Amino acid sequence: MSERRILGLPPQLTQLLLREVLPTFAVGTAVFLFIMLMFQAIRLSEFLVVHQVGLIEVLKISFYLLLSFLPIAVPIAFLFAVLMGISRLNSEGEILALQASGVSLPQVYYPLGVLSIVVTVLCAYWSLYTVPRGNRAFELMITKVSSEKVISQMRPGVFQEGFFGLVVLAEHITPLKNELKKVFIYDEREESHPLAITAKAGLLRTDAEVGTLTLRLSDGSIYIDQKDPAGPQKKIDFDVYDINLDLGTAGDGWREYSPPSYNFTQLLQRLEEVRADLPAYRQLLVEAHRRFSLSFACVVFSVLGFVIGLVTQRGVRSAAIILCLLMGTVYWLAYVGASSYALTGGVAPWMGVWAPNFVFLGLSFWLYARFAKK
Repeated sequence: MSERRILGLPPQLTQLLLREVLPTFAVGTAVFLFIMLMFQAIRLSEFLVVHQVGLIEVLKISFYLLLSFLPIAVPIAFLFAVLMGISRLNSEGEILALQASGVSLPQVYYPLGVLSIVVTVLCAYWSLYTVPRGNRAFELMITKVSSEKVISQMRPGVFQEGFFGLVVLAEHITPLKNELKKVFIYDEREESHPLAITAKAGLLRTDAEVGTLTLRLSDGSIYIDQKDPAGPQKKIDFDVYDINLDLGTAGDGWREYSPPSYNFTQLLQRLEEVRADLPAYRQLLVEAHRRFSLSFACVVFSVLGFVIGLVTQRGVRSAAIILCLLMGTVYWLAYVGASSYALTGGVAPWMGVWAPNFVFLGLSFWLYARFAKK
Protein backbone atom coordinates (compact mmCIF):
# COMPACT_ATOMS: atom_id res chain seq x y z
CA MET A 1 0.00 0.00 0.00
CA SER A 2 2.90 2.39 0.80
CA GLU A 3 4.27 1.98 -2.72
CA ARG A 4 0.98 3.09 -4.19
CA ARG A 5 0.47 6.13 -1.98
CA ILE A 6 2.35 9.38 -1.47
CA LEU A 7 1.63 10.98 1.93
CA GLY A 8 -1.44 8.80 2.14
CA LEU A 9 -2.72 9.87 -1.28
CA PRO A 10 -3.69 7.39 -3.98
CA PRO A 11 -1.88 8.13 -7.27
CA GLN A 12 -5.27 8.28 -9.01
CA LEU A 13 -6.06 11.47 -7.09
CA THR A 14 -2.86 13.15 -8.27
CA GLN A 15 -3.55 12.08 -11.84
CA LEU A 16 -7.14 13.35 -11.57
CA LEU A 17 -6.07 16.77 -10.33
CA LEU A 18 -3.30 17.11 -12.90
CA ARG A 19 -5.72 16.17 -15.71
CA GLU A 20 -8.09 18.84 -14.46
CA VAL A 21 -5.51 21.60 -14.05
CA LEU A 22 -2.68 21.20 -16.57
CA PRO A 23 -4.65 21.43 -19.86
CA THR A 24 -6.65 24.40 -18.56
CA PHE A 25 -3.44 26.03 -17.34
CA ALA A 26 -1.80 25.69 -20.77
CA VAL A 27 -4.86 27.00 -22.60
CA GLY A 28 -5.37 29.79 -20.06
CA THR A 29 -1.76 30.98 -20.40
CA ALA A 30 -2.09 31.12 -24.18
CA VAL A 31 -5.42 32.95 -23.97
CA PHE A 32 -4.22 35.54 -21.46
CA LEU A 33 -1.05 36.16 -23.47
CA PHE A 34 -3.15 36.62 -26.58
CA ILE A 35 -5.50 39.05 -24.80
CA MET A 36 -2.55 41.11 -23.53
CA LEU A 37 -1.03 41.15 -27.00
CA MET A 38 -4.32 42.37 -28.46
CA PHE A 39 -4.07 45.46 -26.25
CA GLN A 40 -0.91 46.23 -28.23
CA ALA A 41 -2.58 45.62 -31.61
CA ILE A 42 -2.92 49.32 -32.43
CA ARG A 43 0.72 49.93 -31.63
CA LEU A 44 1.83 46.95 -33.72
CA SER A 45 -0.35 47.99 -36.66
CA GLU A 46 1.23 51.44 -36.43
CA PHE A 47 4.62 49.86 -37.03
CA LEU A 48 3.26 48.15 -40.14
CA VAL A 49 1.26 51.04 -41.60
CA VAL A 50 2.94 54.24 -40.38
CA HIS A 51 6.55 53.16 -39.93
CA GLN A 52 6.34 50.58 -42.75
CA VAL A 53 8.20 47.97 -40.72
CA GLY A 54 8.51 44.51 -42.25
CA LEU A 55 6.24 41.70 -41.06
CA ILE A 56 9.20 39.68 -39.74
CA GLU A 57 10.28 42.54 -37.49
CA VAL A 58 6.74 43.03 -36.21
CA LEU A 59 6.56 39.32 -35.38
CA LYS A 60 9.84 39.63 -33.46
CA ILE A 61 8.46 42.61 -31.53
CA SER A 62 5.31 40.59 -30.74
CA PHE A 63 7.42 37.69 -29.46
CA TYR A 64 9.43 39.97 -27.18
CA LEU A 65 6.18 41.49 -25.88
CA LEU A 66 4.83 38.01 -25.10
CA LEU A 67 7.97 37.27 -23.08
CA SER A 68 7.46 40.44 -21.04
CA PHE A 69 3.84 39.41 -20.33
CA LEU A 70 4.78 35.97 -18.93
CA PRO A 71 5.23 37.02 -15.26
CA ILE A 72 1.68 38.43 -15.27
CA ALA A 73 -0.11 35.90 -17.46
CA VAL A 74 1.20 32.71 -15.82
CA PRO A 75 -0.05 33.38 -12.23
CA ILE A 76 -3.48 34.49 -13.49
CA ALA A 77 -3.70 31.44 -15.76
CA PHE A 78 -2.78 29.20 -12.82
CA LEU A 79 -5.52 30.78 -10.71
CA PHE A 80 -7.94 30.18 -13.57
CA ALA A 81 -6.89 26.53 -13.97
CA VAL A 82 -7.12 25.68 -10.27
CA LEU A 83 -10.42 27.50 -9.88
CA MET A 84 -11.97 25.79 -12.90
CA GLY A 85 -10.71 22.35 -11.91
CA ILE A 86 -11.78 22.47 -8.26
CA SER A 87 -15.12 24.08 -9.20
CA ARG A 88 -15.88 21.20 -11.54
CA LEU A 89 -14.91 18.56 -8.97
CA ASN A 90 -16.95 20.34 -6.31
CA SER A 91 -20.02 20.85 -8.50
CA GLU A 92 -20.09 17.16 -9.45
CA GLY A 93 -19.68 15.97 -5.86
CA GLU A 94 -16.22 14.46 -6.29
CA ILE A 95 -14.69 16.57 -3.50
CA LEU A 96 -17.41 15.33 -1.15
CA ALA A 97 -16.76 11.74 -2.27
CA LEU A 98 -13.05 12.11 -1.56
CA GLN A 99 -13.79 13.43 1.93
CA ALA A 100 -16.17 10.52 2.54
CA SER A 101 -13.38 8.09 1.57
CA GLY A 102 -11.05 9.58 4.16
CA VAL A 103 -9.08 12.10 2.06
CA SER A 104 -8.89 15.48 3.80
CA LEU A 105 -8.99 18.83 1.99
CA PRO A 106 -5.31 19.60 2.74
CA GLN A 107 -4.43 16.25 1.17
CA VAL A 108 -6.51 17.15 -1.90
CA TYR A 109 -4.57 20.40 -2.17
CA TYR A 110 -1.14 18.75 -1.76
CA PRO A 111 -0.58 17.86 -5.48
CA LEU A 112 -1.71 21.36 -6.46
CA GLY A 113 0.68 22.86 -3.92
CA VAL A 114 3.61 20.89 -5.33
CA LEU A 115 2.63 21.91 -8.85
CA SER A 116 2.39 25.57 -7.78
CA ILE A 117 5.92 25.42 -6.36
CA VAL A 118 7.22 23.98 -9.64
CA VAL A 119 5.47 26.73 -11.61
CA THR A 120 6.83 29.34 -9.15
CA VAL A 121 10.41 28.15 -9.72
CA LEU A 122 9.92 28.29 -13.49
CA CYS A 123 8.39 31.77 -13.25
CA ALA A 124 11.25 32.94 -11.05
CA TYR A 125 13.81 31.77 -13.62
CA TRP A 126 11.86 33.42 -16.45
CA SER A 127 11.56 36.65 -14.47
CA LEU A 128 15.24 36.73 -13.53
CA TYR A 129 16.79 35.83 -16.87
CA THR A 130 14.43 35.08 -19.79
CA VAL A 131 12.08 38.05 -19.50
CA PRO A 132 14.91 40.62 -19.06
CA ARG A 133 16.53 39.24 -22.21
CA GLY A 134 13.26 39.71 -24.07
CA ASN A 135 12.79 43.21 -22.65
CA ARG A 136 16.28 44.19 -23.72
CA ALA A 137 15.79 42.80 -27.22
CA PHE A 138 12.46 44.66 -27.41
CA GLU A 139 14.13 47.95 -26.42
CA LEU A 140 16.85 47.52 -29.02
CA MET A 141 14.34 46.53 -31.68
CA ILE A 142 12.14 49.57 -30.98
CA THR A 143 15.16 51.87 -31.04
CA LYS A 144 16.36 50.36 -34.31
CA VAL A 145 12.94 50.60 -35.92
CA SER A 146 12.40 54.15 -34.69
CA SER A 147 15.75 55.32 -36.00
CA GLU A 148 15.35 53.60 -39.35
CA LYS A 149 11.81 54.83 -39.88
CA VAL A 150 12.07 58.28 -38.32
CA ILE A 151 11.84 59.78 -41.81
CA SER A 152 8.29 58.40 -42.14
CA GLN A 153 7.17 60.92 -39.48
CA MET A 154 8.40 63.89 -41.52
CA ARG A 155 6.14 65.89 -43.84
CA PRO A 156 7.19 67.50 -47.16
CA GLY A 157 7.63 71.25 -47.02
CA VAL A 158 7.34 71.38 -43.21
CA PHE A 159 10.16 72.32 -40.83
CA GLN A 160 10.98 69.36 -38.58
CA GLU A 161 12.38 70.61 -35.26
CA GLY A 162 14.09 68.37 -32.74
CA PHE A 163 15.43 66.03 -35.45
CA PHE A 164 18.42 64.83 -33.35
CA GLY A 165 19.19 68.48 -32.57
CA LEU A 166 18.67 69.68 -36.15
CA VAL A 167 16.00 71.67 -37.95
CA VAL A 168 15.23 69.94 -41.27
CA LEU A 169 13.13 70.92 -44.27
CA ALA A 170 12.70 68.75 -47.37
CA GLU A 171 10.47 69.48 -50.37
CA HIS A 172 10.13 65.80 -51.34
CA ILE A 173 10.26 62.73 -49.06
CA THR A 174 10.33 59.03 -50.04
CA PRO A 175 9.82 57.06 -46.77
CA LEU A 176 10.28 53.62 -48.33
CA LYS A 177 13.79 54.53 -49.44
CA ASN A 178 14.58 56.96 -46.60
CA GLU A 179 15.31 59.60 -49.24
CA LEU A 180 14.98 63.40 -49.10
CA LYS A 181 15.02 65.86 -52.01
CA LYS A 182 15.89 69.59 -51.91
CA VAL A 183 17.00 69.63 -48.30
CA PHE A 184 17.65 72.54 -45.96
CA ILE A 185 19.23 71.90 -42.53
CA TYR A 186 20.07 74.25 -39.69
CA ASP A 187 22.61 72.67 -37.33
CA GLU A 188 23.07 74.50 -34.03
CA ARG A 189 24.55 71.63 -32.04
CA GLU A 190 27.73 73.71 -31.73
CA GLU A 191 26.40 77.06 -30.59
CA SER A 192 29.57 78.94 -31.47
CA HIS A 193 29.57 77.70 -35.08
CA PRO A 194 26.01 77.02 -36.31
CA LEU A 195 25.69 75.66 -39.83
CA ALA A 196 23.12 76.20 -42.56
CA ILE A 197 23.23 73.37 -45.10
CA THR A 198 21.48 72.99 -48.44
CA ALA A 199 21.59 69.87 -50.60
CA LYS A 200 19.84 68.44 -53.61
CA ALA A 201 19.35 65.03 -51.96
CA GLY A 202 19.72 63.24 -48.66
CA LEU A 203 19.70 59.60 -47.53
CA LEU A 204 19.10 58.41 -43.96
CA ARG A 205 21.05 55.29 -43.03
CA THR A 206 21.48 53.29 -39.81
CA ASP A 207 24.71 51.59 -38.79
CA ALA A 208 23.75 49.23 -35.96
CA GLU A 209 27.36 48.10 -35.45
CA VAL A 210 28.57 51.53 -34.36
CA GLY A 211 25.20 52.76 -33.08
CA THR A 212 24.87 55.78 -35.38
CA LEU A 213 22.24 57.19 -37.67
CA THR A 214 23.84 58.91 -40.68
CA LEU A 215 22.25 61.53 -42.89
CA ARG A 216 24.22 61.49 -46.16
CA LEU A 217 23.77 64.67 -48.21
CA SER A 218 24.85 65.09 -51.81
CA ASP A 219 25.55 68.06 -54.10
CA GLY A 220 25.13 70.95 -51.69
CA SER A 221 26.71 73.76 -49.71
CA ILE A 222 27.53 74.55 -46.09
CA TYR A 223 27.19 78.09 -44.78
CA ILE A 224 29.12 78.74 -41.57
CA ASP A 225 27.70 81.47 -39.37
CA GLN A 226 30.56 83.23 -37.58
CA LYS A 227 28.21 85.15 -35.25
CA ASP A 228 30.01 88.32 -36.31
CA PRO A 229 28.19 90.53 -38.86
CA ALA A 230 31.41 92.38 -39.67
CA GLY A 231 33.49 89.23 -40.10
CA PRO A 232 33.76 87.02 -43.19
CA GLN A 233 31.14 84.38 -43.78
CA LYS A 234 32.25 80.99 -45.08
CA LYS A 235 30.70 78.78 -47.71
CA ILE A 236 31.84 75.24 -48.50
CA ASP A 237 30.54 73.30 -51.48
CA PHE A 238 30.47 69.51 -51.30
CA ASP A 239 29.63 66.49 -53.39
CA VAL A 240 28.96 64.20 -50.41
CA TYR A 241 28.61 65.23 -46.77
CA ASP A 242 27.74 62.92 -43.85
CA ILE A 243 26.03 64.12 -40.67
CA ASN A 244 26.37 61.53 -37.92
CA LEU A 245 23.39 61.50 -35.57
CA ASP A 246 24.70 59.74 -32.46
CA LEU A 247 22.52 57.01 -30.94
CA GLY A 248 25.07 55.97 -28.34
CA THR A 249 27.85 53.44 -28.25
CA ALA A 250 27.95 50.17 -30.14
CA GLY A 251 26.05 47.00 -29.39
CA ASP A 252 23.74 46.69 -26.40
CA GLY A 253 24.97 50.03 -25.06
CA TRP A 254 23.36 52.12 -27.74
CA ARG A 255 20.32 52.43 -25.49
CA GLU A 256 20.46 52.53 -21.72
CA TYR A 257 19.10 49.57 -19.82
CA SER A 258 15.79 50.03 -18.08
CA PRO A 259 15.36 48.23 -14.70
CA PRO A 260 13.18 45.41 -16.19
CA SER A 261 15.94 44.70 -18.74
CA TYR A 262 18.62 43.78 -16.20
CA ASN A 263 19.06 40.07 -15.60
CA PHE A 264 19.49 39.07 -11.97
CA THR A 265 23.29 39.20 -12.04
CA GLN A 266 23.29 42.66 -13.62
CA LEU A 267 20.60 43.81 -11.18
CA LEU A 268 22.74 42.84 -8.19
CA GLN A 269 25.71 44.69 -9.70
CA ARG A 270 23.65 47.80 -10.30
CA LEU A 271 22.31 47.71 -6.74
CA GLU A 272 25.89 47.90 -5.46
CA GLU A 273 26.79 50.67 -7.90
CA VAL A 274 23.87 52.96 -7.04
CA ARG A 275 23.71 52.30 -3.31
CA ALA A 276 24.54 55.95 -2.62
CA ASP A 277 21.75 57.16 -4.93
CA LEU A 278 18.71 56.44 -2.75
CA PRO A 279 15.92 56.91 -5.38
CA ALA A 280 17.72 54.75 -7.97
CA TYR A 281 18.60 52.16 -5.31
CA ARG A 282 14.99 52.01 -4.14
CA GLN A 283 13.75 51.60 -7.73
CA LEU A 284 16.11 48.69 -8.39
CA LEU A 285 15.28 47.09 -5.04
CA VAL A 286 11.56 47.25 -5.89
CA GLU A 287 12.34 45.64 -9.25
CA ALA A 288 14.26 42.82 -7.57
CA HIS A 289 11.46 42.07 -5.08
CA ARG A 290 8.86 42.41 -7.86
CA ARG A 291 10.29 39.45 -9.77
CA PHE A 292 10.15 37.11 -6.79
CA SER A 293 6.79 38.44 -5.62
CA LEU A 294 5.05 37.88 -8.97
CA SER A 295 6.53 34.38 -9.15
CA PHE A 296 5.32 33.53 -5.65
CA ALA A 297 1.86 34.71 -6.70
CA CYS A 298 1.46 31.27 -8.31
CA VAL A 299 1.44 29.70 -4.84
CA VAL A 300 -0.92 32.39 -3.52
CA PHE A 301 -3.31 31.94 -6.44
CA SER A 302 -3.25 28.15 -6.14
CA VAL A 303 -4.47 28.45 -2.53
CA LEU A 304 -6.99 31.15 -3.43
CA GLY A 305 -8.33 29.23 -6.44
CA PHE A 306 -8.61 26.04 -4.38
CA VAL A 307 -10.57 27.74 -1.59
CA ILE A 308 -12.88 29.69 -3.90
CA GLY A 309 -13.52 26.50 -5.87
CA LEU A 310 -14.62 24.83 -2.61
CA VAL A 311 -16.91 27.60 -1.40
CA THR A 312 -18.74 28.05 -4.72
CA GLN A 313 -22.07 26.29 -4.84
CA ARG A 314 -23.20 23.79 -7.41
CA GLY A 315 -24.32 25.17 -10.72
CA VAL A 316 -22.15 28.30 -10.57
CA ARG A 317 -19.07 26.86 -12.25
CA SER A 318 -19.67 29.33 -15.10
CA ALA A 319 -18.81 32.12 -12.63
CA ALA A 320 -15.24 30.81 -12.37
CA ILE A 321 -14.05 32.94 -15.30
CA ILE A 322 -15.63 36.08 -13.85
CA LEU A 323 -14.17 35.35 -10.40
CA CYS A 324 -10.74 34.74 -11.94
CA LEU A 325 -10.77 38.00 -13.87
CA LEU A 326 -12.09 39.87 -10.85
CA MET A 327 -9.48 38.49 -8.45
CA GLY A 328 -6.71 38.98 -11.01
CA THR A 329 -7.74 42.60 -11.59
CA VAL A 330 -8.01 43.37 -7.87
CA TYR A 331 -4.62 41.75 -7.21
CA TRP A 332 -2.97 43.65 -10.05
CA LEU A 333 -4.42 47.01 -8.93
CA ALA A 334 -3.31 46.34 -5.36
CA TYR A 335 0.12 45.28 -6.58
CA VAL A 336 0.60 48.38 -8.76
CA GLY A 337 -0.59 50.69 -5.98
CA ALA A 338 1.60 49.11 -3.31
CA SER A 339 4.65 49.07 -5.62
CA SER A 340 4.14 52.74 -6.50
CA TYR A 341 3.87 53.60 -2.82
CA ALA A 342 7.11 51.71 -2.17
CA LEU A 343 8.84 53.68 -4.94
CA THR A 344 7.95 56.94 -3.21
CA GLY A 345 9.57 55.70 -0.01
CA GLY A 346 6.31 55.44 1.90
CA VAL A 347 7.11 51.86 2.94
CA ALA A 348 10.08 49.54 2.62
CA PRO A 349 10.42 48.09 -0.91
CA TRP A 350 9.95 44.50 0.24
CA MET A 351 6.82 45.40 2.23
CA GLY A 352 5.15 47.30 -0.61
CA VAL A 353 5.85 44.63 -3.22
CA TRP A 354 4.94 41.63 -1.06
CA ALA A 355 1.90 43.17 0.67
CA PRO A 356 -0.68 41.97 -1.94
CA ASN A 357 0.61 38.39 -1.57
CA PHE A 358 0.24 38.53 2.20
CA VAL A 359 -3.27 40.03 1.95
CA PHE A 360 -4.54 37.49 -0.59
CA LEU A 361 -2.95 34.58 1.28
CA GLY A 362 -4.61 35.78 4.48
CA LEU A 363 -7.93 36.08 2.64
CA SER A 364 -7.57 32.50 1.42
CA PHE A 365 -6.98 31.10 4.93
CA TRP A 366 -9.90 33.14 6.28
CA LEU A 367 -12.25 31.74 3.61
CA TYR A 368 -10.99 28.21 4.25
CA ALA A 369 -11.52 28.57 8.01
CA ARG A 370 -15.12 29.68 7.43
CA PHE A 371 -15.70 26.80 5.01
CA ALA A 372 -14.20 24.23 7.40
CA LYS A 373 -16.57 25.26 10.18
CA LYS A 374 -19.66 24.36 8.13
